[in-house]
Amino acid sequence: MEVIEASVLSKTGDPQTCEDRYCVTEDYACVIDGATDVSGKRYNGRTSGQVISGVIAETIPMLPADADIREIIDIINETLIRYYKAQEMYDSVTESPYTRPTAAMILYSRSRHTVWMVGDCQCMIDEEAHTNPKIVDDIIANTRSLFLEAEIRKGKTVEELLEKDTGFEAVRPFIQMQYYMQNLQEPNQYGYIAVTGFPFDLGQIKTVCVKPDATSLALASDGYPTIRPTLQQSEDALRDIQECDPLCFREYKLAKGLVKGNASFDDRTYIRLRLKPR
Repeated sequence: MEVIEASVLSKTGDPQTCEDRYCVTEDYACVIDGATDVSGKRYNGRTSGQVISGVIAETIPMLPADADIREIIDIINETLIRYYKAQEMYDSVTESPYTRPTAAMILYSRSRHTVWMVGDCQCMIDEEAHTNPKIVDDIIANTRSLFLEAEIRKGKTVEELLEKDTGFEAVRPFIQMQYYMQNLQEPNQYGYIAVTGFPFDLGQIKTVCVKPDATSLALASDGYPTIRPTLQQSEDALRDIQECDPLCFREYKLAKGLVKGNASFDDRTYIRLRLKPR
């Protein structure tokens, strides 16, 4: 496989704040989306999202070429736990789930011709898109949307809310509480999986088989509202949303919108690969 184009951009415009990472090796291509920190904790000056995305990106090149997803997740989790213990983070992240480094991840295995999706990420094989949304995101996004609509009815303007997103502050407790729904060992209507270093139900990983004649594969984090066949088209779709709904509460509902002065509402990563038909 050959990288045609790749981009990773921070929502603030400052690369030092970015919680997304990507990694492409001879055997794997991966996009990692470190979850936005809501705890305020820092680990050696880095957010929890930066910590976990960095550790995963450094682990991918060490994976066996033909590993299955169970072996891959075991290796990543073992590496993360070692890191937590070495950095004296283990007790903290065990006791307080919402401080736990968390990431969504989409991984392509060249030898297995498979894409695995853990959490909210997306891919496009040739021109066929695949997404992996989770219900808790929809609930929180709709709750914030309702709150912001009420704020506007009370007299606030979109410009004022871009300065201070009271909707995000309203749903912050829900965002923190959702971590108790993460990686549950028993079925739950709000449960979801994520990479944290701790076990989860591998049966909930979305698996997409890449067709033998596929020639193009794009992987992206959810910083793009919709994945398109090229980076520029994906950027154009993002720009359209930012222009028509910068608060992200009507056309494209999210738990957070565009903060005034930022480049986007979330960090974003896109890589497109040229595949050799089998």
